[in-house]
Amino acid sequence: MLFILVLFLFMFINLAVPDREMSEKENRMLETRPVLSMSTVLDGEFMEQWENYQSDQFAGRDCWRSVKVFLDRLGGSKMENGVYIGKSGQLLEEIEVPDDGQSEANLSAIVDFAEKYPDVQTSVMLVPDAACILSDRLPAFAGVEDQKQLLGVAEQRLGDDVNWIDAVSVLNNHVSDKLYYKTDHHWTTLAAFYVFRESAVSLGIDGEVGENFASYTISDDFNGVLASKSGVGLSEKETIDIYVPTQGDDDVVVNYVDEGRKTTSLYDSSKLETRDQYGVFLGGNSSVIDIRTVSPEKKRLLVLKDSFANCFIPFLAPYYREIVVVDPRYYSGTIGDIMDTYRITDALVLYSGNTFFTDNHLSGVLTGE
Repeated sequence: MLFILVLFLFMFINLAVPDREMSEKENRMLETRPVLSMSTVLDGEFMEQWENYQSDQFAGRDCWRSVKVFLDRLGGSKMENGVYIGKSGQLLEEIEVPDDGQSEANLSAIVDFAEKYPDVQTSVMLVPDAACILSDRLPAFAGVEDQKQLLGVAEQRLGDDVNWIDAVSVLNNHVSDKLYYKTDHHWTTLAAFYVFRESAVSLGIDGEVGENFASYTISDDFNGVLASKSGVGLSEKETIDIYVPTQGDDDVVVNYVDEGRKTTSLYDSSKLETRDQYGVFLGGNSSVIDIRTVSPEKKRLLVLKDSFANCFIPFLAPYYREIVVVDPRYYSGTIGDIMDTYRITDALVLYSGNTFFTDNHLSGVLTGE
């Protein structure tokens, strides 16, 4: 009888407590009440949606989740919700096992693009994920995919028509520095700077660029996505730095094409007041961003990217007249539309390894399928 009373008590509490749209601690949108229909009931979709809804909207969810994480950690768990809890509090995503068909489609589409536009220098930079470079911080007996091998195969598949930028070697040379956030899956701006400095010549940027930027800390209380996802390290506070050109005029006009708004900065300081502070770079992810600079250069760069590129693009701004940024995950057009609209002279594909090997949007944008 007591057990049944407890069940009814929680039922009434859940009915009384209003639903939430978003979990700040998990940094994600929560499931909403599913719509009942005959079709969703018959195919089982309604019950699946209802279970997800109940799980997300359960009263005191954040508290119960904290208790679970505490008990798991007490029991010696080294992984929470797919996130490795590494040494020195380093949180690391698993290395994704690539979808061979999708990976090949992406690589083939890049090669076809380079052949179709031979006058456009096409470069590819696949950034290794933290578990690849910081493998010594993985918990004991954590078996992850060999991402260095995956990247090596990708380089060979792209061939000589595509300019490969080796981010792995650069980051390995600076492994003692803070290359990745402890609580987030992104690389730091310092890591992006190291790779930019070493790849500038390969990208056709002349001169020594290392002395042309100064770093500034814009946040000292960043707590990233992996902390939210795992429930571990939520009290960890990290810094976010930006690099500003020390020479020349750095004025820009940033046009968020599909959103119909413009700004005069590559940074969105309002994001520093939210849970997703990494969104300070370019304001987060958008389908198409057109960045116009006052650079004396005549080159126009197309960047096909995921969120790892957001903190890298400010390094490129002083060296191109225009940078067109396309995120295939949100862009519904084709590459032909971009090439017809903008006078592109150079192209850069910049992804994290995990995203590139599993992304099912890049090949569609490049091939128009």
